[in-house]
Amino acid sequence: MELLMTVAIISYIIYLRYYADLRTKSDKELDQLQIGVKLYNTGQVESAFHYFDQTIQEHPQWSVAYLYRARCQVKLGNIEAALSDLKTGESYDNTVADIHTEIGRILYDRQEFDNAFAEFDKAVFHSQGRDSMAYYWRGRTRQKLNQPQEAQHDLDQALALDEQSKNGLPPASTPTVFFDKRLLTNIAFVLINSIVLLIIIKKSPVIHWPYIMAASSAAAIGFAEPRKGWVLAIIQSASLWIAFTFFTDHPTNNELRGLEAFNLYGSIGLTFVGSFIGGILKRAMKPR
Repeated sequence: MELLMTVAIISYIIYLRYYADLRTKSDKELDQLQIGVKLYNTGQVESAFHYFDQTIQEHPQWSVAYLYRARCQVKLGNIEAALSDLKTGESYDNTVADIHTEIGRILYDRQEFDNAFAEFDKAVFHSQGRDSMAYYWRGRTRQKLNQPQEAQHDLDQALALDEQSKNGLPPASTPTVFFDKRLLTNIAFVLINSIVLLIIIKKSPVIHWPYIMAASSAAAIGFAEPRKGWVLAIIQSASLWIAFTFFTDHPTNNELRGLEAFNLYGSIGLTFVGSFIGGILKRAMKPR
């Protein structure tokens, strides 16, 4: 029992560390680079350049660091060095829309409009239609390529995205989906966890093992889904009750039957309490 508990808790830690966070590689890099980003955004270009230069020495595969060092290079007039950085960043992660936009702008200034269009087209694709600058520059490029109708459509789309951003509205092309990839992944994790918890409920000779397990897994639920943890708590509780009631044998001994019931309903209660507390802790950790 102790071994099963240890393996389960270690599994929660590994899951939360590596799998519950479904941000992209570039999103995680950007979070780590906020000091340099603030330097760049406040016009401290040389300080920002040195920051990103040092970061690249320490993390030579961080594409976002190359992106921002390239932006600094452009500000400092080193266009060739900027283009080299952008190409290097693209080689490590070609899904970063801003890299394609920056490459496209350099090619646009060189009047290489066909190549610039290809980069802006990639930027629109990888931003999933959310980036107004990608549409704007693709529209400008289409004007140069004598595609007036398509150009106007892109420029209108850029304007619409800017207006939505000013009004605090989500992009119309990306409606919110409740059962997204993140939630579905966590549901699968919860179902697997419910099996382990049910085994402990049935096998434990005391109440504290299933209660510890239920509280730990529930905290993981809330931490993984601070806004939708209640859905996972309901799924775990329902799957526990259904499996316990209809798919397991029940002891004839009244004392053991009572212990199992106490384990079950106590674990269900702790599932809701723990997920609520886990969600609060995760939201409290987010920067304001």
